[in-house]
Order: sequence, then structure tokens, then C-alpha cells
Amino acid sequence: MTPLERAAYALNWQVDHQRRVAVICDALTDYLSNKTGGPGGGDAEMCGGVALFLSAYIRHGADVAAEDAKHAEAGA
Repeated sequence: MTPLERAAYALNWQVDHQRRVAVICDALTDYLSNKTGGPGGGDAEMCGGVALFLSAYIRHGADVAAEDAKHAEAGA
């Protein structure tokens, strides 16, 4: 795989990763906006769990992007 192909693959992975984050955020927003009478106590726990998951998922994406950047710099 050439450096350009490797960079394209890395960027495509990052795009897919960010789209997944956006889908989860959209789903959570949609869920909360369609609650009759507003969110309840259980909803707060569920939202906290989703936020914790997203934090770890976004951090993982940042770690992968940083590693990809290191490889790109080393290959340049």
C-alpha cells in the first residue's frame, strides 16, 4: 500500500467513525425530543451512559488519527 493509499484509507476510516458518532447523537436527540412529558429519571441515566460511551469512542478515533498522522510523518 502506497503512502497515499494508506492516507486515503485512514481518512475514510475517520469519516466513518465520525458518521457513527453523529448517528448516535442524532438518535439520542430524537429520543429525548419525542418524550411525552419530558425525560424521566431513567432517561438521565441512559443519556449519561451514552455520553460516556461517546467520550470513549471519540477518544479512540482521536488516538487512531494521531497514530495515522505519526505514520504519515514517518513515511514523508
